Amino acid sequence: MTAVHGEPSPANEGTTGGGWTVDDTTFGARLALVRQRMQWNIKEAAKECGLPPASWGTWENGAMPRKYTEVCEKIARRTGADFVWLIAGPGGKNRSTGAGSFNAT
Repeated sequence: MTAVHGEPSPANEGTTGGGWTVDDTTFGARLALVRQRMQWNIKEAAKECGLPPASWGTWENGAMPRKYTEVCEKIARRTGADFVWLIAGPGGKNRSTGAGSFNAT
């Protein structure tokens, strides 16, 4: 398993911070984080967001959606995840607060 799935990342072990971090640098990793936060499996996540389950699975594994912005909008709208973080990653800035974030409830 990778850090996305809750396992410590060896690259982060023993650092000054003393802990591990979750990888959210790829779209697939962010999708997995959103899905886990919502406590959904892939099929549930896709259904709840109005997306094909097979596509969600391939996106988590590194593929990119053809209609990237539209997909991110659907996911953000349904889950409460920060749209800018979802589309741009950890370096993305939230337009209203100036900070990148994941605000799923």
